[in-house]
Amino acid sequence: MLDRTKAPETYEIDAVSIQIAEVTHLSNDARLHVIKSETQPVVRLDFVFKAGKWFEDKKGVSDLAAKMLLEGSINHTAKQIADKVAYYGASFDNNHGYDRTEYTLYCLSKYTSELLALVLDVLQNPAFPEEEFNLLKQRTIQNLKVQRQKNNYLSTHSFTQQVYGTSHPYTFGFDEGVLEAVTKEDVERYYSKRFVAQELEVFASGAIDDLLQKQLGHEIASFQLVPAFGSAATPSSVSIAPAAKYKLVEVEESLQSSIRIGKRFPKLDHQDYQKLLVLNEVLGGYFGSRLMRNIREDKGYTYGIYSVISPKEYDSLFYIGTDVNYAVTDKTVEEVQKEIRQLQQEEIPAEELSTVKNYMLGKFLNDISTIFDQSDRYKRIILHELSPEHYNNYVTTIRTVTAPELQELANQYLQEEELYTAVAGRK
Repeated sequence: MLDRTKAPETYEIDAVSIQIAEVTHLSNDARLHVIKSETQPVVRLDFVFKAGKWFEDKKGVSDLAAKMLLEGSINHTAKQIADKVAYYGASFDNNHGYDRTEYTLYCLSKYTSELLALVLDVLQNPAFPEEEFNLLKQRTIQNLKVQRQKNNYLSTHSFTQQVYGTSHPYTFGFDEGVLEAVTKEDVERYYSKRFVAQELEVFASGAIDDLLQKQLGHEIASFQLVPAFGSAATPSSVSIAPAAKYKLVEVEESLQSSIRIGKRFPKLDHQDYQKLLVLNEVLGGYFGSRLMRNIREDKGYTYGIYSVISPKEYDSLFYIGTDVNYAVTDKTVEEVQKEIRQLQQEEIPAEELSTVKNYMLGKFLNDISTIFDQSDRYKRIILHELSPEHYNNYVTTIRTVTAPELQELANQYLQEEELYTAVAGRK
């Protein structure tokens, strides 16, 4: 019988095992990555294209192109696509990002064959119907107008413009009027350049037997899209044009201010990146962080404040975000600067650092508990071209990083004069 008077034993986490996929290079130059698990009779298919904002020649075109594929193919209308996916109790969604565009299918393994044909038809035979394009564009513009009424949207948009410049693909959001200029021909041209088999990565995970794996390879190899408007160059770098360190976006009569403070950080493969994750966690990465204890619990300026490191394929962005009463905007910024200075001037106490390490390790184990979680981690290794030992190194770094190292990193990467601050709210 379980003795509930005794706490369960705890163990040190020495290493983690992320399942590695079987990789097949298909005849059309696409790659199929298969991670098998018979735990549940469910399959996930991720079709990943190099078709994010990074590759745009006109702002907004990648977003509309990604969405238009679900608006109908040569063989299926948008309603027929949705009805067939629903009939099989599946889901088929699109995730458009800065670097990539993904289409993800979740379904029972026994229905994978029926749905795979539909997915491939959607991906390689889009009809780009005129009426649906006009409606999608109208909805997107209307949604943008709604978002631009929100302080947190305006502050993040302004902040990323400060860091990267107005024309950089990693700038968040859109200026008003940008999407009006995008035409259906722009979208078709972008699709034909970027949605090509040569740059397609397919990640299949779940209950996949040998027969299904063979079928996936055969069907995906038939995906024969080639650039119809000439091959699109893959830029290795984009010019960065940073602006003033402080910017206020005035929102008259607003009772709240939305604040963003931060700067560019090293990429995922940099030697300091994983240690910086620990430093970020101490500062504002979880509910017990210093920013939360000071600005939420002690000062009562906000319901929540956080700091994050957002990694992308060609850069990373560190930023602190919060919403406060406009009257305490300056005081909040001062308290944030105070917490950063303390990290630079004093070593993190051993008990606090131990708590953060245990939290990060426990959360990481929870985040790789399912086969789909592990597939996500494997996908990051592939798309960011990381070492296969990346996550074992992550665990080792968390366990071994010291307070003096973190203090040194705070002084190296969080210098006050290098931080950008954007505020959206009443002056």
